[in-house]
Amino acid sequence: MTEEQRFLFDTFGYIVVRNVVSDAQIQALKETLRQPVEQWDDASDQQGPLHWGEAWRDLLDLPGLSPILEQMIGNGPLLAARQGRAGEREPLPTFRIDHINVHTHIRKGFKGAMLHGDWKATGGSQFFRYHDGRFFNGLVAVAFELYDTHPNGGGFGCIPGTHKANLSLPGRWRDLSKGVHESVTRVPAKPGDAIVFTETLTHGTLPWTVDAPRTTVFYKFSPHGTSWAANFYDPEEFRQYPDMDDRKLAILESPNARYQGRPGRPRRRDE
Repeated sequence: MTEEQRFLFDTFGYIVVRNVVSDAQIQALKETLRQPVEQWDDASDQQGPLHWGEAWRDLLDLPGLSPILEQMIGNGPLLAARQGRAGEREPLPTFRIDHINVHTHIRKGFKGAMLHGDWKATGGSQFFRYHDGRFFNGLVAVAFELYDTHPNGGGFGCIPGTHKANLSLPGRWRDLSKGVHESVTRVPAKPGDAIVFTETLTHGTLPWTVDAPRTTVFYKFSPHGTSWAANFYDPEEFRQYPDMDDRKLAILESPNARYQGRPGRPRRRDE
């Protein structure tokens, strides 16, 4: 992360990373999208997004995004230890994919959703802290817009800085369909951009006012030892795809401390 990105994420709870997905990948995502997906859908479902095409699996490990996720939610000491180990191959990611949402329901006339996001009632799966020069985060969301959200006042909205809030959100602000409080900031993005935010940030979907649709893909990542979703991916279900390398297989691993010799560790492609 750049100095500016670190400052913005610490201060506001989100950043926008430009052009991390190519035009060709965006087109492939549009062409292969099958149906909406929610976090409670079966992660092992053969009809799930990671089976729709290579573009969907590429979102697991984007070159312009994964180094940022390592700094936000990765395990720095573990990564450093692996890098310093004699004979160690390329260290594998120390973050994991938790779940995927695909939202296709936003059309003109959408009145707005509920503001949400907090750390108090999630059992420890969502948190934010900065200590000794490092970020410590629980669930972190990456939103990819498949259509430009600049032309109107809708799309992703949040109250910057609420990832550090000690007080609960005033109840009358919560329902965006009943009015958008002036503290809510719209965060527009174009296809190819990624809105990266901690789930402790108060956020939601603003009213949609234009004819063009809003289709948003959310990849939600966790530290390697925690989970929000009750469904876990099985790396072995995706080994069949030629584009699945060791890094992507590791990102699909279920939550654990990533100790050596653990059962269920994904085999390297050449093992």
